[in-house]
Amino acid sequence: MTTVTVIGCGVIGAMLAYELSKDSRETDLKVTVLETNSEPAMVATGAALGVLMAASSSRARGHLVKLRLASLSRYDRLIDELTAQTNRSILYNRKGILNLYRSPDAEPKARSLIGIRQRQGFEMQWLGREQIQQRFPQWQTNGGLLSECDRALHPIQFVKALVEASAQNGVEFCWNTPVQNLADITSDRIVITSGLGSNPLIAPMLKNRDRALLQPIGGQALLLRVPNLELENVIHIENEDGSDLNIVPLGNDQYWLGATIEFDDLELPREENVSLLLEQAIAWCPTFRQAEVLETWVGDRPRPDGFQSPILGFVPDHPHIAIATGHYRNGVMMAPITAQITKDLILTGTSDFPWRSFSL
Repeated sequence: MTTVTVIGCGVIGAMLAYELSKDSRETDLKVTVLETNSEPAMVATGAALGVLMAASSSRARGHLVKLRLASLSRYDRLIDELTAQTNRSILYNRKGILNLYRSPDAEPKARSLIGIRQRQGFEMQWLGREQIQQRFPQWQTNGGLLSECDRALHPIQFVKALVEASAQNGVEFCWNTPVQNLADITSDRIVITSGLGSNPLIAPMLKNRDRALLQPIGGQALLLRVPNLELENVIHIENEDGSDLNIVPLGNDQYWLGATIEFDDLELPREENVSLLLEQAIAWCPTFRQAEVLETWVGDRPRPDGFQSPILGFVPDHPHIAIATGHYRNGVMMAPITAQITKDLILTGTSDFPWRSFSL
């Protein structure tokens, strides 16, 4: 029997545990997950909005795009599997994402992307100003890219379903179990998925590096009640200054709105950023003037310093220690494909998916 210890139970750790557990009897694996906190998804995953934007992402090609599209393609079946096994309700939006623009060069870029995605097997359509007004009359925009194949989900509900299904499949979860030293773990394979908590574990194994591998990039988001918005699609907004917004419908007139990007530490929601998010939303849709702020929250996303995001593969000179972390704003998006690649590496030492450019 091969023993595997997964450190961290955010969306990456939970997804990996589930992936390993599905055929653990055939692969003869014994999987244990160690989590510092008392529950799963309490750090970066708990602050995520769960927007699964891959097809309509502006980057057209490359290894990261290939992985994001492969991950998106797994989600419908994955949610059906988890729902059937656990009977848990997972908020999962299959209505797609509408990307709104005001830039005059947005349409030709979007049409070029549509052609590329069609050849890759993903259908999208451009909606001009009049079409937007007919279908989404409250939004003030020059046009939009509608991607009905993109998705969104509730990250915490998703992770809790993964944990329950994995436990049913034989995975052992150890809560309130911080790891101080990897030498204390005797498993055949160790996988570090613990986001910013990975820094002290990885640092001793990285030679000639005087700064942390992962940097905290803060962000905050809002839970709103917005009467009469009647939105079913996720809305993704690209502001002219390069910033973006996501509006995620939750039902019962409630929506998530976020998120900011802060390069200094965030501990409490900043009122100026709450106002900023609302002002940006109002500029695109005046209905947000009626918004009632129900909740605000902040969270740090792990961003690699000096390496491409995410970080996948083995620690140099430590072939029994793998890393799957540093996804920054794409942890939920890339969880299924990250888990598949990491599982491949544990079982065979390599993967058919392009992972080497993300390794240390």
